[in-house]
Amino acid sequence: MFNYNICINNGVEAFGTEGKTITVNEVVQTADIKALAREIHHENMLIPEQVAESVLQNFAKAAANLMAQGFAIQFKSGDDVLMRIYPDIHIKGGNINLKRAQELIPGTTEITVENAGELVSRAGVSVRAYAECEKKFTELLMAEGSGLQRKDVIEKARVMKTDGTGTATVTPTPSGGGDNPGGTGTVTPGGGSNPGDDDDAGDTN
Repeated sequence: MFNYNICINNGVEAFGTEGKTITVNEVVQTADIKALAREIHHENMLIPEQVAESVLQNFAKAAANLMAQGFAIQFKSGDDVLMRIYPDIHIKGGNINLKRAQELIPGTTEITVENAGELVSRAGVSVRAYAECEKKFTELLMAEGSGLQRKDVIEKARVMKTDGTGTATVTPTPSGGGDNPGGTGTVTPGGGSNPGDDDDAGDTN
């Protein structure tokens, strides 16, 4: 069963967003390595839980070693690719347009093959570990799930500009879950984010 909250957002002053918008956010718990190892054992009884857990504990280092060598790693179910993880590389501060190129190299009149390398060197490049889930993974997820269930309706305070960290704390009031349309949220302005909700008060979608 997939659980979710309905969120009523009142905008973000810094973004200039006005009026209310409604978004939904997943409500999830965290499964540890032991839980995943048990599931692997259930899928293939020839794999002991202890072995599966050991593999999972060593996964991050092994994957990082391969990714550092320039490899992307694919996870498959049969012949279908479900997920890819790879080193994701970007220019620091975002793409370089002509205005930014002029800030990096004063006097630049256009971006060319000759100056592109120097522009990127001056801006800098960042690397992060990144994961992409493919459509087949979503199809597998939906096949394993048993439907959607609404949990709470939460109203989030408008995020106002402060000293650079405008946030709002929201205390949800249970709405009864399921298809029960009742329930509202209690809004408490202040610092911090709403526990149990992956999106904080900065939601504008």
